[in-house]
Amino acid sequence: MKTTHSITVGIDVGTSACRVMAIDEQGSIVASDRLAMPETGTMQDPAMQWQTVKLVLGQVITQCAGLTIKAINVDATSGSVMMTNHYGRPISAMLMYHDDRAIEQSKKIVNLAPAHSGAHGPTSGLAKLCFFQQQTLPSEAQFIHQADWINFNLGAPLGITDENNALKTGYDPVKRRWPQWLDHVTNTHYLPVVVPVGKTIGRLSTALCREFKLTIPPDIIAGTTDSIAGVIATGIKQTGQAVTSLGSTLVVKLISGQAVFVPKQGIYSHRLANRWLVGGASNTGGAPLRHFFLIKPSTSSVHKSISSHLRWSIVRYCRQASASLFDDPTYAPRLTPGPASDVHFCHSLLQSIANIERLTYQCLAAAGAHPVTAVYTVGGGAKNPIWTTIRERTLAVPIVLATQTEAAYGNALIAQGHINTLCT
Repeated sequence: MKTTHSITVGIDVGTSACRVMAIDEQGSIVASDRLAMPETGTMQDPAMQWQTVKLVLGQVITQCAGLTIKAINVDATSGSVMMTNHYGRPISAMLMYHDDRAIEQSKKIVNLAPAHSGAHGPTSGLAKLCFFQQQTLPSEAQFIHQADWINFNLGAPLGITDENNALKTGYDPVKRRWPQWLDHVTNTHYLPVVVPVGKTIGRLSTALCREFKLTIPPDIIAGTTDSIAGVIATGIKQTGQAVTSLGSTLVVKLISGQAVFVPKQGIYSHRLANRWLVGGASNTGGAPLRHFFLIKPSTSSVHKSISSHLRWSIVRYCRQASASLFDDPTYAPRLTPGPASDVHFCHSLLQSIANIERLTYQCLAAAGAHPVTAVYTVGGGAKNPIWTTIRERTLAVPIVLATQTEAAYGNALIAQGHINTLCT
């Protein structure tokens, strides 16, 4: 395989596995490997997580013998957090993103945090920090996120995090600081220093360079969350470019020059350099389709010219009202009267989800985000050409099938400086 001598490495610490990928300057994959995480519960052993990452990273570095690793970047699950002492030794388990034990602590946050803050709910990083403080902690204890823990073990200083992982701990990405209201919730002494995604925060330790037989220590780059890394993997970089995930649900993310936060509509923003990744989700998507049909990639029997008889079928979460979307759990699917033909019915479902996707992007624009100009598609539904035709006609913008979707690939792009190339 032809490649340049300089490569970057992305590490994705996902829910069930660790994936590591190396790419060259042209974006070609040089090496990759994965290993299942040893634990899958809501409370995990940080040391075992690190050992898994170290093992997979070593395997990928071995595959890259003779090449210079320029930088390493890590993502991890958002809201997974822990405590260490001032030497970086764990003094708690890693409470994973879906651990909801901090119910009582989250009640205090409700009364103090702004509605648009990511710190709401018992699974937030801030709620877990408050839970940790119910225990006996040393005066020099340090609160860190899962990605921070991996970076520290790689060689970065203790107590540094990125602007995306910090969101659920209460960080204000607009003012770019820990807000003052946090003083009424927690001891802010425990909080890490926050840096932009893509900033160099250290170098691979001497011990690891020796173990991996590296003569030049790679830089360690501040990363992001696993979901954001997956979006970056698609390669979007222009304002107005978006990613729609067509899985069991429909999730959208759009590059915008302005941040948008509309809690009632589930719209939120992650900072990426001087741009924003604005997004939201609907509970419609592939799940309703699977309930009625086995949708194959071709769906050749569904013709794009068939008109939709069920224009708003399977609209439980989203509907049109004052040019916006809103949450109405009592709004039932409109499934009757249904067309006699299964082909017409299938088309109606595809068209309805496309309508909701269009309304979602219109909602983002109405709230202040940049109008969508192109949509990159990921997920199982992205492989269906007929559905793509329907969506392209409905959205009236180009639809692109993303060739890369792995979060580890997105991390390798961040290590190359991809975030700094986001432009208008």
